[in-house]
Amino acid sequence: MHILVIKAKIIPSQSFIVQPFTARVVRQILFKIAKKTEIGWLKSTLTSSQPNKPYAYTPLYYNGIPLYKSPDNPRPIILEVGKKYSFRVSIILKKIEDISILYGFLDRLELYGDKKVDLVISKVEVRDEQIVTLNLKPWERIVMIFETPTLLQLPKPRKPSKVNRYLPFPVPGLIFRSLKEHWNTYADEKITSSSWRADYALVVESYRIKPCTVAYDAKRRIRGFVGWTQFRIQTRGEKLINALSKLLAYAQLMNIGKSRSSGFGVVKVQPIKRHNSTIDVSRQ
Repeated sequence: MHILVIKAKIIPSQSFIVQPFTARVVRQILFKIAKKTEIGWLKSTLTSSQPNKPYAYTPLYYNGIPLYKSPDNPRPIILEVGKKYSFRVSIILKKIEDISILYGFLDRLELYGDKKVDLVISKVEVRDEQIVTLNLKPWERIVMIFETPTLLQLPKPRKPSKVNRYLPFPVPGLIFRSLKEHWNTYADEKITSSSWRADYALVVESYRIKPCTVAYDAKRRIRGFVGWTQFRIQTRGEKLINALSKLLAYAQLMNIGKSRSSGFGVVKVQPIKRHNSTIDVSRQ
């Protein structure tokens, strides 16, 4: 498995209102890039109907903060002229494609018909699955920061059911299960450790988690959780630690949970020696 990671920014040439969950703006930008560069595989990837989508992107960020709003916030999100808004997209490549046209890509795009923005692709890299790892150690502490609403789905019962259940808390086994399923869909080296083992290997030491509802569009409301959780790795099992190292690194590229491909479940994972429990990563 090879993962294409693109980091970019846009600079509006005029101020304009955008959708309340700005990952939808990013999706529009990606289709514009595919059209401008005539990269056929990029468009086909973005329109994939696979359950585990081979891509994931973030919302727009401004000054390190993801841009989205709650339904009870009457103020629209406005992209202001001259300001820089960044985003990241990760795409799993079926083969090593020709991506040289993306390096240093600079062009003017039109969003929403006539709203002009300058797009700059600042970083393009391809990561092999062998180097996707945090190299975690027994008893090490890590902090997971959930930057956008995260939805962790409970396993469905054996009897077929259309009912989905989500937990508003970062349960290690559910995180592991979500990432393992996605990883094993595409990776050459499969992860075989049972998901429930993560509940014993990752011990919660501290957290600041809160439920969060976002306005996805005019009608749909999506509820997840944001915040941070500190875990301690409480296992010496080399196989399990290796799996955790890979999956938590993978999470920073491909997001976590339901709707990960469209900007939900964006996370950062930070190995630490000592954690300041007063850290606050809530949105300003």
